[in-house]
Amino acid sequence: MDDSFTDVFSLKNNEFYAFIEELVGQQIVDVLKSQSITSTQSLIRNPNIFEIFNMKCTDPNFLSIREKSCFQLDDGQFIVKIGLMNNLNYLLDFLKQQQQKKIMENSYVDSNASLSFDFINKHPFLKTLILWYQQVDNDDINNKDNHGFLKDFIDTITNNMTKSSSRFRYSDTIKTFALSLYILGGKLTYEFIRLNLPGSLPNLTMLNTLISASNAKISEAEFRFDQLQKHFDDLNVQYAFGSEDATSIIKKIKYDSTTNTFNGFATPLDHGVPIKEYYQTDSFDKLKSWFNSNDKSSLLNVHMIQPVQSTNQAIIPSPFLLSAYGIDNTATANDILQRWWSLPNFQVHQHLQAFQIKTTSHWSWFYLREQQLLLFFQHTTHLVTKWRNRLLSTTAELCLGNQFISINHLRDIIENVAYTKLDHGLTKSDINPKDRQNFSSCLKLTANDLFKI
Repeated sequence: MDDSFTDVFSLKNNEFYAFIEELVGQQIVDVLKSQSITSTQSLIRNPNIFEIFNMKCTDPNFLSIREKSCFQLDDGQFIVKIGLMNNLNYLLDFLKQQQQKKIMENSYVDSNASLSFDFINKHPFLKTLILWYQQVDNDDINNKDNHGFLKDFIDTITNNMTKSSSRFRYSDTIKTFALSLYILGGKLTYEFIRLNLPGSLPNLTMLNTLISASNAKISEAEFRFDQLQKHFDDLNVQYAFGSEDATSIIKKIKYDSTTNTFNGFATPLDHGVPIKEYYQTDSFDKLKSWFNSNDKSSLLNVHMIQPVQSTNQAIIPSPFLLSAYGIDNTATANDILQRWWSLPNFQVHQHLQAFQIKTTSHWSWFYLREQQLLLFFQHTTHLVTKWRNRLLSTTAELCLGNQFISINHLRDIIENVAYTKLDHGLTKSDINPKDRQNFSSCLKLTANDLFKI
């Protein structure tokens, strides 16, 4: 072949046709000219140049080329002559070999710009990915953190997909994201995403190692005041609200190998303070006696701390889990009070204001001292929810003095064509008595717009 045709990918028009004629003959050139295929790139993108012969067309040039290139069967179909098919296959194979040769001769960086056209066309994702990275490079000039995580996520998947699973590697950003996803979504959600996006997230074994190394593991009945102080220092806050509540759990016993402790039994209290690692034994008989005589925890008691943001903070500080342990709902109010002045690593005399509630001097609701050591009142969310359930009940009545409040008034407002949802904000689900925990409905039922009707 002539040396002038060495760079076949730069040939166009007459030079391209001359190259094709020298390589496979004039008949292929005629077919390419009839379809305005004028370059190597155009040919590689559209290699099925003989498909046009089965189309109906009365153009004389087209009929002449088809007659030279095909046999017509009795059913009217046209079959391309085997010689022309071989010539086309030879031409396409030659062009692919030249592409691979050019890629191997160039450096790795240059070769990425010379990826084969048929390969890129086979994977349109590569086109959009390149365009996106170009856009990101332009955006990063103004904001370097705008696409940081997404780039890291894509790089992690693509790098790991070329390796065996034992050689997967993850950046600190991906590890932090994996921990957050596992905590917020749970094990099933995490595994669903990880298995459907291979190479994107660490497996559970690595995740447990990260949790252990981060000192984020919480032992049952442990009050983490030292970590709470560090949390306060990181957030630069001094005050917080503490809350304690219990939630139902499935009764089951689990063994913690790191502490040699069995978790799931109701945690015993010592002056209101839960005893840490109480169910720790190497005796099978002792474990058997616990199963026979001790109750399993039906509730998980949780202590949460919500830091109070300072005046110069725009973001509400994140809450902190102080402690958690299983209970069986047998603790008394005295146990709860004793707990706070008996905690071993919490000195009451060093926190004189920890159990004081300060109110205004003239509070119109109730007669209270300005400084109140303890104040007991019902949870407002539960209170308004109970009020709604009484209002919607078909068997109970809601009374205010000698007057009765009825659901019929609300139903009339919703069904009245004179009012729209923009006026009262109510829907039929808001007065559905079966949904007993619909707090958003409580907000609508006490809205100012509703009282104006």
